[in-house]
Amino acid sequence: MRRLLSLVLALSLLLGCAAAETAEPRNEDAQITSKNLPLYYQKADRIWREDFPVYFLDGVEDLPLINLADWADFMVYLYNESDNNSENVYSLTCEVNEEEKWVKLTRETGSSAVFDFSQGIIAFDDYIAFLTPQNCSYMEVSGIPKTKNGEPFLIQYTRSRILYGEVTAVNLKEYEIPMAAQDGKYLLPLQTLSAFTIADLGQSVYYNGLGLFASPVQSMTSPTNAFQTILYMYGLLTDELIQKARAASSDMDEQFDFLLEEVSKASEMGKALVDQYRTEAETSIYNLYRSATPAPRSEALIKFGFSELALEMNCFYGLKSAHNIDNFITFFLQNEIGTNLVDPDAAKADQAIADLTNFWLDDGHSAYLSASYLSDSGAANKLGFGNAARGSTGSMLSAFRAQYPEASQPYYEVGDTAYVTLDSFAVTADDDGVADYYALAKEGNLPNDTIGLICNSHKQITRENSPIKNVVLDLSCNGGGMAPAAFYTLGWFLGDANYSYLNTFTGAQAVQYFNVDVNLDHQFDENDTLAGRGLKLYCLISPQSFSCGNLVPWVFKENGSVTLLGRTSGGGSCVVGFDTTAWGTSFRYSSAKRLSFVKNGSFYDVDQGVEPDYFINDYANFYNREALTEFINGLF
Repeated sequence: MRRLLSLVLALSLLLGCAAAETAEPRNEDAQITSKNLPLYYQKADRIWREDFPVYFLDGVEDLPLINLADWADFMVYLYNESDNNSENVYSLTCEVNEEEKWVKLTRETGSSAVFDFSQGIIAFDDYIAFLTPQNCSYMEVSGIPKTKNGEPFLIQYTRSRILYGEVTAVNLKEYEIPMAAQDGKYLLPLQTLSAFTIADLGQSVYYNGLGLFASPVQSMTSPTNAFQTILYMYGLLTDELIQKARAASSDMDEQFDFLLEEVSKASEMGKALVDQYRTEAETSIYNLYRSATPAPRSEALIKFGFSELALEMNCFYGLKSAHNIDNFITFFLQNEIGTNLVDPDAAKADQAIADLTNFWLDDGHSAYLSASYLSDSGAANKLGFGNAARGSTGSMLSAFRAQYPEASQPYYEVGDTAYVTLDSFAVTADDDGVADYYALAKEGNLPNDTIGLICNSHKQITRENSPIKNVVLDLSCNGGGMAPAAFYTLGWFLGDANYSYLNTFTGAQAVQYFNVDVNLDHQFDENDTLAGRGLKLYCLISPQSFSCGNLVPWVFKENGSVTLLGRTSGGGSCVVGFDTTAWGTSFRYSSAKRLSFVKNGSFYDVDQGVEPDYFINDYANFYNREALTEFINGLF
């Protein structure tokens, strides 16, 4: 209790000092200075503008502000670059009311956001509509283009049930977020603009005193860490391979070189990814961002960073109610996170983010990614009980499966039963976005990802005179991955498939129905699904079945046509969100996009996992394909 009271007193004094340092956040007489900096886009050798204007209040140069008109120009560039396959051009108009001190940004779709500097409020007529990419539908999370080369592409949405979100107002004044309307400029902090406009795309703009760096947050880490994340998402980095690398050498660099060599030898996709990594590592934007000299954080930055982080988490953390958190400011003061968040040492503040995500939130999606430019070190990785248990279970399952090599094969048959094993959900990309699977299929070069595996497995299962009567989808080691691949899997098993989710920030709800094209003929019909063929369909799950690996069996459960086997799945109900702190730390979290199942018209959270229809006590029996086939054939 004494420590908590001391922290509250210290924070109160700090915030008071910071307020004095920056003057009143909306004071028209604030001293404004500026400088022009290069704005890099995704790579160190790619500069969008050499002279992007950045502003500062009262000489505080680690808390950058941006003029809304300049930010609107950047958003137009970012949206059109991020969705270069779209048939629709993204645009923004900027309307200014100097007398009432507000700025209105209006999209080409008519959706708008009003920045009211007199009231200290950002108001969205529909937050989701304002941020939806131009080639996506409202409340759509697939990321797959509807068409490519003028032809229908992979997933076809057939119908939906949409409850639109409410008008949303964000009260910046309540959190003392600095704003300035002065000399024809309408200035907001870079972090606030990033968080409430482009973070929904997984993007941010970083600042290090020398430049601005626009990048997907997930990529804003060391090239080796980023690449290992990519390999994991594509299912190319397994626990077994990591163990081999550790056995080969105790040196981390040598272990990584071993991984590169093994991945490159394993498949054409692996080789292509490794070649791409070796080329792009030389132009890493993260290395350029981190090249600035570490320094203590100013009192103004500490105050703003604390309040801004609380505001963003209050708005966007999708499991806030499940964690019984009323307000993140109070939450920070209830544990040691608050102490580090108000320390001038950025390394300690980074550690607070690591502790918040990995230990306190402990939800499997939230995690620290990379350090601030002001920090001279990374953060220690202290895991919460849930994260530790997931890691332990994953190692145990890998050890059991290693005893049965056939269980690691993506496709395997035992008599009348086909096993399809997906340890992650992955979609292959190229320079134009999602790879052209139709062209690759004609070349006989389908990638070894989820879509390629499903296409090839479907051919095997439905071949002429096929003996297959049972199909088992093994998701027992599936920790998630890319939502489009999970949806493609649902469409393959169910035909007329769907997913449901709600947005905890705006209250919007959606049920999206879709079909998929598995035989890659640009048609969406009965030839693309296992449904309606008289097959018995199963899904094997475990506590390691997480995120999208949890969503798929939940949809199966709701549908009722797929029998679940194994142990209760691991949960993970929210789409992963990516964010930064005001001092430049990168992290991920469970976003406001909360995947759900609908029963009797009501949306229910899936974070607690789904129970199997038939419980399998011994994990070893998950991977003994002969014994499991015998068990399945004895069920009916």
